[in-house]
Amino acid sequence: MDDLTYDRALDYIERSGLKQARLLGGEPTTHPKFISYVQKALERNLDIMVFTNGLMSQKVLNFLAQIPAGKLSILLNTIHPNENNPRGISRQKQIMAKLAPSIILGITIYSTIVDLEYLTVYLNEFNLKKEVRLGLAHSVLSQQNRFLHPKNYSIVGRKIARFKEEVDVKGIKVGFDCGFVPCMFPPDSFELLHEELKKAGNCCHPIIDMLSDGTCISCYPLNDLKKIKLHSQLTAPELIEQFEKELRLYNEIGIYPYCRSCPLFKTRCNGGCYSFRIQRYQNQT
Repeated sequence: MDDLTYDRALDYIERSGLKQARLLGGEPTTHPKFISYVQKALERNLDIMVFTNGLMSQKVLNFLAQIPAGKLSILLNTIHPNENNPRGISRQKQIMAKLAPSIILGITIYSTIVDLEYLTVYLNEFNLKKEVRLGLAHSVLSQQNRFLHPKNYSIVGRKIARFKEEVDVKGIKVGFDCGFVPCMFPPDSFELLHEELKKAGNCCHPIIDMLSDGTCISCYPLNDLKKIKLHSQLTAPELIEQFEKELRLYNEIGIYPYCRSCPLFKTRCNGGCYSFRIQRYQNQT
């Protein structure tokens, strides 16, 4: 993203009444002007949220460390130490040690072979916020990518339910990103996951991602569905409305063939990730 587009993006954030600039990529901290872009947002009194894998330069790390914790949030997307390399593990630990007050740990689940216990080890070792964010890797419409297929959701759901039970007694909060569906969890865990399930099935909606050229999309998995070029009048509510109209065609189907007959559909679940729903619709037609 160049300077002019970034300035227009900040204008858009302010015009929309938003209070936070969320910087993501790719890896946003590798942008050659990352530090100056963060400074620009802070000068507008915006809070900063950075989505990172932690492999940032020492210069960037030192810069982020001097931002007041109340103005900075870091979503550190981790992978299991067994899948990481020594350099990656060492760097992520440096980030956790130096930015502890601002960090929320996250993981994007793309396989049924998932072990979440290492998250609690990191939380304790670095005295991090007692909160973890769990995300599902979704299929991207415009490309081949590694994702968790809905047929494997129940396997992952059982593991998440066990993890939730273990961390609940430790006061650790578990947050779900978009695309989770209630039926992926064992029925006997519904009470345990009550708060998470209230959001799990109904949070797949346009969140508005802005690409490096200023083009707005509903979200990254749907980056090939519809693109809207940012202009000086557009606001977030207007963009959300336009994308919701585009997605309306797929509101009556879910990620599974049996979604429409499910008693949770429309009451506690909207059918899961639109990317899977769109692909089901296209395969049927």
